Amino acid sequence: MNKYSMSLLAAATLVTGAAQADDFSIGGGLDYMYSGMTGTAESQGDFSNSSRWSTFVDFRHPLLMVPNVNFQTSDLSSESANFENKLRTYDFAFYYSPIELEELTLNAGLNFRRYDGTLNHSQDYSNNAVMLYGSAEAPIPGSDFGLFADARVSRWDSDHSHDWKAGVSYNVFPEDTLKFKVRAGYRNMRVDYHQDSIDLAQHTDSWFLGAELRY
Repeated sequence: MNKYSMSLLAAATLVTGAAQADDFSIGGGLDYMYSGMTGTAESQGDFSNSSRWSTFVDFRHPLLMVPNVNFQTSDLSSESANFENKLRTYDFAFYYSPIELEELTLNAGLNFRRYDGTLNHSQDYSNNAVMLYGSAEAPIPGSDFGLFADARVSRWDSDHSHDWKAGVSYNVFPEDTLKFKVRAGYRNMRVDYHQDSIDLAQHTDSWFLGAELRY
């Protein structure tokens, strides 16, 4: 996908629809994943396994033409024998819900990502990127389980970054106004970063566990 076609798709996504939540709600949660990383960072490789945490906050409302907001921050740090790259991503997704039914909810919009990193405790770097955003939720009929998926994707010329996850959730207290879910699934993250004389081409994927609270 080149810059022109992605720009057209992004514009179409933002002007799609006006279907929104029936009421105001706010949710938040965290996910934990233990995984290694492949690829290269400043010509380094053979990365060690490490714990990776991400947190998110999601705000939905019934206001037409005003997008909902999802904020997520993730740790994408990598380490090898004589190298350390401390990297965090901050994602702000602005999205609409063109389909919102009891059986299925689909969300689509744009994600603005901020990279903040430090190489070997000495060289700081940062950059911003625009990504497409999409997510889906569907309860499993006759149970307190549900399915979910979340994706952020960008492809600008030779750079390709993505961050997607999919899994199963369980609603612990389905009758309460305050919804608490436990989550488990699979996450796949790829970062192509070539700015400020920094070259990263890193990929990690693994199973994750998490929890979500929504009011």
